[in-house]
This record gives sequence, C-alpha cells and structure tokens, in this order.
Amino acid sequence: MHFSLGVHKGLGMDSYHSWRLDKAKLIEGPISCSTLKAFDKNPFAWIATPDRAPTDAMRKGTLFDAAVTSPEELGSFVVSEFDNFRTKEAREWRDSMSEQGKVVVTAEEIEHAKKARDVVFNHRVAGEIVSGAEFQVGVVSEVGGIPAKCLIDILPSADGGFCETLVDYKTISTGLDDESIRKAIGTYKYHWQAAFYRTLSNKVFDDRVFEEFSFIFQDVNTLEVRVVTLEDDALLLGGRGVKSALDNFIKAAHRGIHSRYRNTNSVVGLMPYHSMAEDEELARRQDGMEVTA
Repeated sequence: MHFSLGVHKGLGMDSYHSWRLDKAKLIEGPISCSTLKAFDKNPFAWIATPDRAPTDAMRKGTLFDAAVTSPEELGSFVVSEFDNFRTKEAREWRDSMSEQGKVVVTAEEIEHAKKARDVVFNHRVAGEIVSGAEFQVGVVSEVGGIPAKCLIDILPSADGGFCETLVDYKTISTGLDDESIRKAIGTYKYHWQAAFYRTLSNKVFDDRVFEEFSFIFQDVNTLEVRVVTLEDDALLLGGRGVKSALDNFIKAAHRGIHSRYRNTNSVVGLMPYHSMAEDEELARRQDGMEVTA
C-alpha cells in the first residue's frame, strides 16, 4: 500500500492506516506524527518494541472519531456477542475479531457514539466548523526524501470563518476545564500533531494556507463539547519538537539506530517538583523541631 504525494479527500481511517511503516525499512516511510512521538522518546527502545495493542481508551476514541467524522466506517466495528470476556469461548471470539482488523464494541457504545455526533453537529461553534467541511482528508508529502503522511479529521470549508484552520476531534475523560485540556495537550503532544499537520498541509495544498490549529474536545461521559484553538507559542514549540524528531528520524533511516546512551555518563538530578517537595518537607520538620525546643 502506498499513496501518491498530494491531497487525498475522503481517504478514511481504514485506508489511511493500511499504509504502515516497516521498522526494518525506515527510508521507505511513511512518517506519521504518532510514529515520530513514539520514536523520539527513545529510538533504540522503539525499534526493538512491538507496537502496543489498542487500549480501551484508544478503542473508544476510535469509535467516537468514526461516528463524528466518518460514520460510514462504523461498519468496521463489531457488536459483541458476549456480556464479558471471562470465558475461553468469548476470548477466542474477541481475538478472532481483532485478527480480522475488527474492533469489538457494545450496542450501547455504538448508540452513545452516535449521540456524540449529534451533540458536536449541534454545538454552536463546532457546528459552524463542521458545516460544509470535508472529513478524513489524507495529506502525503515528504521530508528528507522520505514519505510523510497525516489524516486531517476536519477540513473546514474554504468559504467559511475557519478557512485558515485545521481541526482535529479529540475525546477526553478528565474534563473540559483549562487544566484538563492543557494536560491532555502536553501529555499526548497534541501540539506536535498540530505543527506536523500544518507543515505537511501547507506543503501540498496549492489553494489554501493554514495558520491555526483547533481541537474539538468531547467528554466521553457527558458528551459535552469544547472548541479550543492552540496558542501560537504552543504551535511554535510543537514545530521545534517535530523538527528535532524529524532530523533524528532521517539520520536513523540513513545510518541505522543506535543507543543514544552508548557513549555517555550523564549527571542526573531530581525532577524539580521532587526537589521542591522534599525541600519543603525538610523545612517543615526543622520548623517543628525549633518550636518543640
């Protein structure tokens, strides 16, 4: 499976994910943002570790993503025949579905995801974004001669108020308050995704220029929706991180991957919050001793 350079409208998640990176042939790509994030943490560990199986949170996120941005792909989900997977028969059935590329869900989860779509489309701001938008748009470019890809969840109409914005749909379970949103962006490096997607898109679109990146966050429990636009500083920081990771990936593709620690003897201290917490605790003890005395 391989896609040509350019924009692939209506590509869909199944087709997009069918073009996969072979870790034994990095030079052939494709580089994706998820690959970069996994690679950058420790290339040596990444190359030696099998890709992890989807978690329940990832499975639910994929279901919601399909319901909101690509409802025709809900057919790739299979409603479970069992109430749970404690029996051998149930586990064997579940595993056989996974081997066929099917994601097992419950009927209640399917209905909940469909309701999620209605809430998004009826939200005042999110509804404006998705009105006239295109969904699951594939973008293929190259970096350092290596194919690179991304899949835009929501490409707003070129004639609307979000014509210079790329939009991604995200599920969240920790709440929609500022702290929860900021933690999610930092933990999962959504700012890297924003920078990577914007860079590739601006390389291949010849009729549009994208300046901003927004997220439609939806609480998986309450289905409440919040739209946020990534601040410029965070987008620039994501760009720096992506550039560094891309540089290292390209070097690895040409020279191979070696442990970054093989020739080092580093001096390492505590994380700042550990140091501060311990220092404060010791100060409290000292104060207590002085009062007792």
